[in-house]
Amino acid sequence: MTKRIILYILALTLLLSACGEAPASSEAGSASAAEQTATPGTTAANSGTDAETTPEATHLQPEEGWQVITIQGVEMLWDGYRVKEPQVDLDIDSMHFSDFGDDFFTEVYPVEIERYTLCEGEIMESEVLHIKGAEEGPVMYIVAGIHGDEIAAWYAGRLLRNVTIKAGELYVLAPANANGARNRTRYVKDRQDMNRSFPGDPEGNEAERMAYAIYKDIERVKPFMVFDLHEAILYTEGRDFLGSNLIYTKLTGIEDLYFDMFFATEDGEICSNPYSNNGPGPIGSINNTVANQLGIPAITVETFRGFAIERRVHDQLDIVQYAMKYVGMR
Repeated sequence: MTKRIILYILALTLLLSACGEAPASSEAGSASAAEQTATPGTTAANSGTDAETTPEATHLQPEEGWQVITIQGVEMLWDGYRVKEPQVDLDIDSMHFSDFGDDFFTEVYPVEIERYTLCEGEIMESEVLHIKGAEEGPVMYIVAGIHGDEIAAWYAGRLLRNVTIKAGELYVLAPANANGARNRTRYVKDRQDMNRSFPGDPEGNEAERMAYAIYKDIERVKPFMVFDLHEAILYTEGRDFLGSNLIYTKLTGIEDLYFDMFFATEDGEICSNPYSNNGPGPIGSINNTVANQLGIPAITVETFRGFAIERRVHDQLDIVQYAMKYVGMR
């Protein structure tokens, strides 16, 4: 209880000190404050990990323009600004929940399934899967992969389309940025960042039209919360490493869920490492806009792209499963 009170105070201080300003954005990382990082050779605050250069006793070999660093016991290449993402040889179309852990979504429940399309016929076209359990319960909306190059986010989202629930309703949009996912880019098209485009514009560019479609769908559905699945790649000198991160703008009605979930990462109950706590989401992000304009709390989950893809997908699934169990959907 004492830990929770302390965190409430820290979180309130964080939000008040932000004064509504958005964290600095980047073209290559995720669309949130998780793009902040630490100086090699120092202990990373808030994450419980050491980040240091390791010129000797390394298994990775430095490449031109890259040096080897160790973060949370994992060696990775770093160019002074971002890490090099490990090679991904994972076919998401053939993967199952059990490939990421024996305890993921093991119970199967009878459900009704509805499919519908946002921005049909356009390059942004993507399908929403609506899963309805047999019992009444809460409604959750998952938006995965607003940035197409953050593949663990929408890989997890693709897997979550196979979830069954005993109560409530689940909406899954994955990948939210279908064109970006196809081309492994952050943008929808021509450097259009969807996560700086909310609430969108039905007459705007491709990113603005897709943002508008997502925003209006969430407004129609009225979920009790939104999960916004992302990843972070930046690791910059002079700022704390926050590559594994939970971000919110407002927690109206989900305070206990959020802080219990946060402490579950701290205690090792879920996820591969402790997660940082941050906010508010940037202006124009789905996190900030849905919370402020619709009054619906959104939690952005950031996994760090320097870690193996299996670890990142595992953590995304772990967090969502924890929340679904917490509110009785499973």
